[in-house]
Amino acid sequence: MKNSSGKDKLKWIQTKAFYGVLMSLVLAIVGVAFAIYNVSKVKNILPYSDEPATVFSVPEITQKPTSPQANANVTNIPDERDETKTTLNDLNRPFSGYYLLPLNSKVSKDYSDGDMVYSSTMDDWRTHDGIDVSGNIGDNIIAVQDGKVIEVTTDELWGDIVTIQHGNGLKARYCGVKSSVKKDAEVEQGQVIGTLVAIPIEEKDGAHVHLETEVDGKSADPVKALNLLGDATEDVTQ
Repeated sequence: MKNSSGKDKLKWIQTKAFYGVLMSLVLAIVGVAFAIYNVSKVKNILPYSDEPATVFSVPEITQKPTSPQANANVTNIPDERDETKTTLNDLNRPFSGYYLLPLNSKVSKDYSDGDMVYSSTMDDWRTHDGIDVSGNIGDNIIAVQDGKVIEVTTDELWGDIVTIQHGNGLKARYCGVKSSVKKDAEVEQGQVIGTLVAIPIEEKDGAHVHLETEVDGKSADPVKALNLLGDATEDVTQ
């Protein structure tokens, strides 16, 4: 009985070991086959070459160049243009924008543009370098646009005068105005700057404001310089 039991035990161990070895061999064969299959797939994708692999360097990332500077001097030719900035008003003179008359009334006498016109007060012929806006003595006179008072004077012929710099090269001279503002005062459009008084040199033309305008130091028709629409003899405030 002892010998039979030992033989059976040995036979069982030998059988188990055999199958274990056999299983290991099978797994090894499957692993090798799987590796060979993967290598063949890689060869089909990548081109075969006998040359050694090339190592590529990554280029250094540099900052994107900025846009060229506006008006840059790239020709080495000196720019002798006037440095004064061009504005919308410079391109659309007579001025664009909204301006008022110094009185809410009518233009009774227009700008002569260098032509001689008859002066009933002086009984002679002379240029009329502004426009007359009719009114009544004591009426309030207003600023045609925002600006700065640069002169308040009295003249033997033109009476009391207020001169205002309205910006963009426009200067207005209000004759026949008893000033309620002082030199260097800042005024706003529509602000009262004085009251209407007589103008000795135009006394026979009735009570009015004589308004003269200059653009960049040159005499200009106020109707055009102030962008007033309509004929100068009509009511341009309506």
